[in-house]
Amino acid sequence: MKSKNSAFLIVRTYLKPVDVYAYLRARFGPPNGFQSFLRRDDSDNWIHWDFNLKADGVDVYIAGTSRDIHFHISEFLRDTDWQNLILALKADFSRIGRAKSEVMRSFEKFVVFQNKYYALANLCAEIHQAILDTSSMHPLPAITRKRSLRRYTSDIKRLGKRSDNLYGDCLKLKLMTPVMAEAFINMIILIFCKDEVRNDRSTYEAFIRSSIPERIRNLSENCHGFREPIDQTSTVYGDFKRVMDKRNFAIHGNIDPIREQIETVYFDGRRPLFVEGGDNIVRFFNNLENLNEPAVVISDYETVHIFLGEIANRLEDRYREFFEQVIDDPYPGYEVNKKRVTRILPEHNMQAIMHKIRYDDDLDVIW
Repeated sequence: MKSKNSAFLIVRTYLKPVDVYAYLRARFGPPNGFQSFLRRDDSDNWIHWDFNLKADGVDVYIAGTSRDIHFHISEFLRDTDWQNLILALKADFSRIGRAKSEVMRSFEKFVVFQNKYYALANLCAEIHQAILDTSSMHPLPAITRKRSLRRYTSDIKRLGKRSDNLYGDCLKLKLMTPVMAEAFINMIILIFCKDEVRNDRSTYEAFIRSSIPERIRNLSENCHGFREPIDQTSTVYGDFKRVMDKRNFAIHGNIDPIREQIETVYFDGRRPLFVEGGDNIVRFFNNLENLNEPAVVISDYETVHIFLGEIANRLEDRYREFFEQVIDDPYPGYEVNKKRVTRILPEHNMQAIMHKIRYDDDLDVIW
């Protein structure tokens, strides 16, 4: 099968970019294509490497984007020819296996992982704003039966809608705020932990599994970059600790009827005798407001953020600048051998769709 585009093919399935690049490096040295000359020295490029080669008088151009390998051959190839080229290239990997392996060993190996703090912080920020909007735009109204029945019914419906929107968000933010704070502290440790601590498994495990106050107390001793220890006598820390002290009770789903009581009701047999008088429906919504405490939830969230800022401010300037880059990266990289964390990929994702150029899995062949 021939076509006017049969000199071009994008391989995305039957070859791995790292294998092809290591093979080409082992055989021909560093990339020699014009795009390699133009590229910026970072990971945010469309074409990361390219080779201009000749084989029996035929020009062969191979370029690598993030996950695709682009081939441009100076003569037309049928689908079966493309298949044979790909299979022959893979077969030749083993012929120069030792040289290819040496090149592979020269690469830094990173694993990409999710920055849980980033994910939680963004989600918490959205919920925080939603609570503020609902609380400010729809404050809990004072409702009396002196209003018309129509107005009263309308207000009750509005209270129900407010309740649906607000109190679920309050519970989410209350549960997630301490988890977000712990994820922030754990990212500090992951990024800056000293080698003598990180490489001693028992010491490292004891550090990361210690209580939050102990972890904070030992940050400046076990991690690089701190100008001074965290002041655990400050008001900011005291407010933070008060929020975190609620953590275990809330996260583990503990139930304490006395601590979490809404109101007191007496019974004579099966006759309920309420202590508080008033409108039964309005009282129900007032009790929900007291139970979920939107203002307290907001205050606790903001208190935690203030203290996390205090931790970052204890870092020396160059460490803080580096930390701010990594903590704002949703998917940073972890270098396996050196055990270090850094930003390795651009935050945006890009995919170039090449018009009328086929892919290897479009070839009319049987693999």
